[in-house]
Amino acid sequence: MLELAILGALKEKPMHGYELKKRLTYMLGHLWKISFGSLYPALKRLEAKQAIERAYTVKEKARNRYVYRITPGGERLFQELLTRVESNSDITDSDRFSLRLVFFRYLDPEARIRLLEKRRNYLLEKLNEMVNWGKGRERESDSYRAGLFRHRQELMKSDIDWLNHLIERERSMLSGALAEGEPGDEGKGGENLLTEEDVMGNFRTLQA
Repeated sequence: MLELAILGALKEKPMHGYELKKRLTYMLGHLWKISFGSLYPALKRLEAKQAIERAYTVKEKARNRYVYRITPGGERLFQELLTRVESNSDITDSDRFSLRLVFFRYLDPEARIRLLEKRRNYLLEKLNEMVNWGKGRERESDSYRAGLFRHRQELMKSDIDWLNHLIERERSMLSGALAEGEPGDEGKGGENLLTEEDVMGNFRTLQA
């Protein structure tokens, strides 16, 4: 997942390691902490895969820094990592799914809708399980336990409502684009639809 994040950040512009860490912290600090100890090994792995390359060096504070840029092979790997769903955890794990949301602008509309629906359906199933499990707890005497149970349900309902909003917006804008006869923008992820700022402006941590 860190490789996906690095490639997504380098799609914006070439950066050296320190710049890249700052950018990733800005984009993903709400999900996990980015450390140099994990960043530089990931850069080496991507360089070995020829997904990134050292474009040039810049001198800062008496030291040379390598500036990395994404390669055509890296562009293909980025799209593969962004759309790949190999296990349930790619949908059920909040952080893994949230990372994809950060780079949703680079997906075509149909892929965005498909992933959003998968996540929503998972949360609906989990909420239904929680409701059924809670039917025998109406007489819970401990107010903290009862309150926590209700709180978890409200968080899940809030996430489902938000996903429904995103799905409906995607469908509406896709329908509008199709009605106008505009060609798809699969390579660039359809900037005329949801942008990173749109998604992050409405962002709330997915709880389940």
